[in-house]
Amino acid sequence: MPQVDEAQLLFQEARERRRRRWRVSGIIAATVVVLIAVSLSLVLSMGRGGTPKPAVPPTGGAVAARPAVSLSFRPVLCFASPLTLGVGQAPSAGPLPSCSPTSALTAENLAVNTSTGTYNANPPADGQFSTYASTPQGDAGTAGTVLLPAAPSQGEGGTRFVLGPAVLTQQAITAARAVQADGQWAVNLTLSPTGASQWDKLTEQQFHAFIGVVLNGEVISAPIIEPTQTSFTPFAGHLQISGAFTGNQAKALAASL
Repeated sequence: MPQVDEAQLLFQEARERRRRRWRVSGIIAATVVVLIAVSLSLVLSMGRGGTPKPAVPPTGGAVAARPAVSLSFRPVLCFASPLTLGVGQAPSAGPLPSCSPTSALTAENLAVNTSTGTYNANPPADGQFSTYASTPQGDAGTAGTVLLPAAPSQGEGGTRFVLGPAVLTQQAITAARAVQADGQWAVNLTLSPTGASQWDKLTEQQFHAFIGVVLNGEVISAPIIEPTQTSFTPFAGHLQISGAFTGNQAKALAASL
């Protein structure tokens, strides 16, 4: 947090009470943590991004079709090893196995330090997934456990994610708007009342654990929920996706939601 002089302190404290942000956590590959390039932060409706407003379609003409997009938010169960097959070996078939207890990304296993906002333990990637291919985008759906790669732009070295069923999808988004926040382009999202309830349910469930943000079958971010807080605080139906966006990318994402 930037240093503030005494005259600014009360204002700064009030603003911080209205704003909570997710701190980006890393992707664990074996015992090496590789930071995710694209971050996802959450802000309340009174945060810097302001309250997003619904887009108004042009009058007097047809509304342009939105690009097909699949956005979902899922609990991250564990990290999985890259696909590794021997010569002539076919990928394993059938349902995905459960994450091993030592690799499970639970709050207990991660042991988040609220003073630093980082986790003290690095559960290893689960090697039992090394013979399983990633779940095809068309088969991911919203139910069931999936095995998905990180987006190529993150340069995560082949580590993959095992994620639980999607709790929230783009269907819960009522408005999306591209904005600039802290010198970065971001997308402000407003959720429906049902979506806001689903979001609070997911974030409370994953307090001090990871949530995977899945866009078109790839994990674009995996932040830890409220790592500097000692207890969960619900959100107000507004969140902000920010990170390594250009202006055009942020606007295109907002237009597709």
